Amino acid sequence: MHEHRARARAAIWLALPIAALLCAALPAAGNLAVLGAGLCALAAGLRRGDRAPWVRAAAALLWGTLLGLALLLLGDRFEVRYVWLYSGAELPPHLKLGNLWGGDEGTTLLLAAFCASLAARGRGQPTRVDATALIAAAIALLAAWLGPFSATPADLLAQAASQGMNAHLMKVWMLLHAPLVLAAYAWTLALAAPALAALGGRAAQWPHDAHMRARRAWMLLTGGIGFGMVWAFEDAMYGVVWHWDPVQTAVFAVWCLLGAHLHGVPGWRAGRPAWRWMPAAALFAAVLTLVAMGVTRHEALASSHRYVGAASAPAYFALAALVAAAGAAMGWRGWRGRTRVAPMPLRQGFAAWGLRLTQYAFACIAVAAAAQLAWAFHASAQELPRPDDLKPFFATLAGWARGSELPALRAAFSQWDVNGYALARAALYPLILIGLLGGWFFMRRLSPLLGWVSLALAALACGGVWLEGGLLTREYTGTGVLSQRIVAVLPRIDASLAAGAYLALAASAWSIRTARTAAGGHALAVGLVHVGAMLALWGALLSTALNGYSQHVVALSDDWRRDHHGYAFRVTGVEVERTADGGRADGDGGFRAFARIELLTPSQSLASGQTLYRDGRSAIEGYDGPMREICEILDYRYARYADSPGYVLHPFIERGWARDVQLWVSPAAAVAALEGGPQTPQATVVLRYFPFISLLWLGLALTAAGALWLAFAPQRARRGKPVQNRT
Repeated sequence: MHEHRARARAAIWLALPIAALLCAALPAAGNLAVLGAGLCALAAGLRRGDRAPWVRAAAALLWGTLLGLALLLLGDRFEVRYVWLYSGAELPPHLKLGNLWGGDEGTTLLLAAFCASLAARGRGQPTRVDATALIAAAIALLAAWLGPFSATPADLLAQAASQGMNAHLMKVWMLLHAPLVLAAYAWTLALAAPALAALGGRAAQWPHDAHMRARRAWMLLTGGIGFGMVWAFEDAMYGVVWHWDPVQTAVFAVWCLLGAHLHGVPGWRAGRPAWRWMPAAALFAAVLTLVAMGVTRHEALASSHRYVGAASAPAYFALAALVAAAGAAMGWRGWRGRTRVAPMPLRQGFAAWGLRLTQYAFACIAVAAAAQLAWAFHASAQELPRPDDLKPFFATLAGWARGSELPALRAAFSQWDVNGYALARAALYPLILIGLLGGWFFMRRLSPLLGWVSLALAALACGGVWLEGGLLTREYTGTGVLSQRIVAVLPRIDASLAAGAYLALAASAWSIRTARTAAGGHALAVGLVHVGAMLALWGALLSTALNGYSQHVVALSDDWRRDHHGYAFRVTGVEVERTADGGRADGDGGFRAFARIELLTPSQSLASGQTLYRDGRSAIEGYDGPMREICEILDYRYARYADSPGYVLHPFIERGWARDVQLWVSPAAAVAALEGGPQTPQATVVLRYFPFISLLWLGLALTAAGALWLAFAPQRARRGKPVQNRT
């Protein structure tokens, strides 16, 4: 019997290379293979017997079709519509491969493959419906409907050999950010099955594999968000690490719910007080994951992540509604059944209540983020006017915009997105609570008395900086880009920094002392996660609140231009290329300009490099004046309005422990002058500095390292004594 199953498993996975080669040789068969995978997953989800062969077949077919699509991309098979839409013959191989998740069809197919793989690894009871397999089936069937292997229409092929890649995606981070986030989405969706079982009263104890899935989802999502921040810091559509884009808001809510989940799973038992809320939070995370996929594809809100022309948003929203309805039905069934499970002996004290309050704080932040996202959709649907204080730079832009442009500019700035100012203010209260509770929790494990004394001192410190002002309040000089609505709550942000410092100190002390015990590796990993998260918080808030900028219009020469921040720079020349690079272009006039720059730091150290200015339009049409370019660099909303798929502006970045400095150079006027235009050979330069942003990068690295250990090392611990996670 075992030999028969092994042969069947080998035969199923043999379908993977066969499907890949078939899709590459005969693309028309690819959509049928995806459809077959969706039907196999559907059969597995509804089957009451052994579903393993069906779900494994679905996973093999999906990964096979993905591999086939990758071969088509690498082979420049532009007769396939997906390849024509997103790739270009001049792209390097790694960017061609990155286009596998560069469009709606590819990301949906990859998410379906991840979900099917997790369903194949699951060990659910054969008498129950497998929610993970059903979710994988729904997404696979959606991918089949989108048709990633459909043929390119003849009229598109007549227009151009290919459309080319969106210039903003032509970065190495494309290989890391998107697939990590999609993998995290799949692990989060896999939490729906145990959550539904728990709400229905069928699970007395949270399954160990579901706990591991939550850890891995959180780890992957943290890594994906981190790489996204690095990417955003280098791109003109962002220029900062975070700006509450609708997609970012939905992902952040999922991240917070996973954090609540991880703090509540170890001691969870059905029948205990408030036992339903934790599986409900896990299910809500799965629902918001589907919402995030839908938001990425919906045009109602202004978003820098949106897939233009995507059609799958209603399907994702409908699937999210179905999962939420299933949760409500199972919750009603469990409540009617009056689940009575005798709780296992576990000491209930202040520590348990501290963990519970931490879970609630994470959940409150997630609910606030989801509520702001829902309000943005509601305001957009009702066509409510967007307040003027949510339109920075609009008055400046409207003052000199051309008459024909003004209606389009007004419409763009009136489009709703998430009110990040209100959300940031609301999140500060639970953030302070998390810092104080977390610090007390770790300190009391060193000594109960030390826990209470340190908590009192930390609370007094938070209250003091809230009332009198702390580092941010005292050091803020108004030289950067920061809303006055955030400036008004700088004392509250200082309080959150003080609470975070308390948590980092307590976690460090506990992990160092526990490192000498048998659970030392686990303790160090827990310490890394908490210390890294607090360092990242400090770095993000310090750099955002204390940022500064200066603007210049300079000639191309060897003369140094002094900056009031202590820097000096010069733009020594501009190199222009008109060779195709695989990116999108609006015509034959596109170009790439590399500005050669030198930067002299206050310590008299010299750094040199270049910036990239790429425009798919002609040089003269791409130049609109220095003030317009400065607004584009400083305000991501206007950058999003002025953006085209063939336009990017990438800065030169000088990194350091004390601060990171961005030097943005827009040489559009210089390029026009070099090509015989009426402009003088000059460039618009914006210098931006972000103090202590290195803490953000260091914190993200430490958090990811600790989360990686926690996500995978406990699997090995099963061979010996299991390690209990009480944090």
